[in-house]
Amino acid sequence: MEDKIKKWETIGTVVGNTTVNKYSFVLRSHKARRGDIVATLTEVPNESGDIHKVIVWGTLDEIDRFNPFFPQEAAGEIAEEGIEWVDTILSGSRDEVHSQVRILGVTEMDYTKKIDISPLNYPVKPAESVLYPEKEAVSALLTGNLDKNANTIKVGRLISRKDVEVFMDADKIVSRHLAILAMTGAGKTVAVRRILRELISEKYSYPIIIFDPHGDYLGFYEKKDLFPKADIKLFYPIIQADEDNMDILYSLIEKLGIKFTDPQHAAFNWCLTQCPYETTDDTLLSYLGRLRDLAESVSRKREQSDPDIKGMSKSFGVVVRSLDTVRRKLIQMESNNERQRKKFTKFEFDPLPNVHKQPFKIIKPGQVSIFYLSGYDELTQSAIVSIVMESLFKHRSELNDKIPAFSAVIEEAHNFIPSRSEGTSEKPSLATVRKIITEGRKFGTGLILVSQRPSRLDETTLAQCNSFIVLRLVNPRDQNHIKQVMENLSNEDASWLPGFGPGQGLISGQAVKFPLKVLIDFDEDLTSASIGDEDFINSNKKWEPPLDEKLQEENKKNFSDVDDKIKRSKKKVSI
Repeated sequence: MEDKIKKWETIGTVVGNTTVNKYSFVLRSHKARRGDIVATLTEVPNESGDIHKVIVWGTLDEIDRFNPFFPQEAAGEIAEEGIEWVDTILSGSRDEVHSQVRILGVTEMDYTKKIDISPLNYPVKPAESVLYPEKEAVSALLTGNLDKNANTIKVGRLISRKDVEVFMDADKIVSRHLAILAMTGAGKTVAVRRILRELISEKYSYPIIIFDPHGDYLGFYEKKDLFPKADIKLFYPIIQADEDNMDILYSLIEKLGIKFTDPQHAAFNWCLTQCPYETTDDTLLSYLGRLRDLAESVSRKREQSDPDIKGMSKSFGVVVRSLDTVRRKLIQMESNNERQRKKFTKFEFDPLPNVHKQPFKIIKPGQVSIFYLSGYDELTQSAIVSIVMESLFKHRSELNDKIPAFSAVIEEAHNFIPSRSEGTSEKPSLATVRKIITEGRKFGTGLILVSQRPSRLDETTLAQCNSFIVLRLVNPRDQNHIKQVMENLSNEDASWLPGFGPGQGLISGQAVKFPLKVLIDFDEDLTSASIGDEDFINSNKKWEPPLDEKLQEENKKNFSDVDDKIKRSKKKVSI
């Protein structure tokens, strides 16, 4: 095996001081790039004191290039005179390239077997050759102890080695939570689509739910023919009225700026006790209508025979006005959502089933349930996420076998689990997600959090994610937030974040052996023809006012023409 390893291309020689964490070497020109995985052989002592040879793996963090025969003073003189260096006696071809390697760990010489990577316990010897490993060796290193039948997800390829595929541990993704973070346009949706495609494939048929505020994932329904074994469902949110959702009703009233006094609270609670739920399909909107009518009928009575509500007609009047406000808000949002759904004429949307009583309509093997939340404000969206996730997690934690294990994708996660600095930590979904992310692993409830503003995410929740895909981030505040929550993110890795191109990113955490710079595979066949990038300029060129506005403009013009004729005729008469 050593003879085979020595046939790997030699790209440099170790120089200077070495440690168990890093070493430097002189790199042959253009033989490696920043981010490359390199190897060197060295002798280390084992537990019994015997000396044996191992492979030391590392990633090339920094590359410095300089020419000792081209001093800075000479460069300044040449620039001042405006001449080329080739017209001088200076040498421009004696560059030296120094590189710094961060050590990933060591393995035994036979990398064809299962690879156990362990820390280096003795520094690399100066003057050792630095090698460029073959594709099979790097692939074996990245796969680690995962055998060919292990549950893995192909996510892309190494940025520095396009011939080396990168896989993530599927079990770690669905059980220990994943965060996908990047600025707008950096490739978050591409990364989510790649992972979901693998999870809902015939190999896994894993149950998935997606909370989609803007319709980014409706394309899965359009492309459902690519998943013949999967059942892709589109749901629009309808909040059910039952005892489990009464806290949400209180929250909606309070967040809309309505503050009840104690007598008003008593009046509202009395209405709740007198107004039962009708059926399992009783919606919050219809229930609010009955609740409002009851409160109005009581408020109109001057004298109430019931001693508990006697003299409370004014309080009931406030309850009526409050419920009217909430109902108008919900009606408007449902109307907005319906108007958005009508844009997708070939898509079939179903109302959200009752998650308390019919969870099996949402979660089952091979089903992808997409909740289209467009048109609802952030508070109501948060309430919907809270209701759905709280109920589904309850079913899982009670071990009643009503639903199988599942994963939930929360897009625009910063709106559902905001940090305290946002001043909106009272959102209903925050407490729910916090509970699931700390306890979900035990009960088969996984989360995939997606956000373009990680600094606005609740730090406690984000820190509970065990794996990360971080694509381009330019905002310094977002970068610093990432450094704080990702314990194994080095400064060298963090320095890549602002320079990543579209689809390029860093994968770190339990789903991979060590942090990797990856180009995410782009699933072009999953791009939607119905849901593309906005093209406002060209659409405005074709825009025409609605028909009724056209008629108004034509009527104005006709009236103006008639008015001009009358004025001209008056002038003729006066003459």
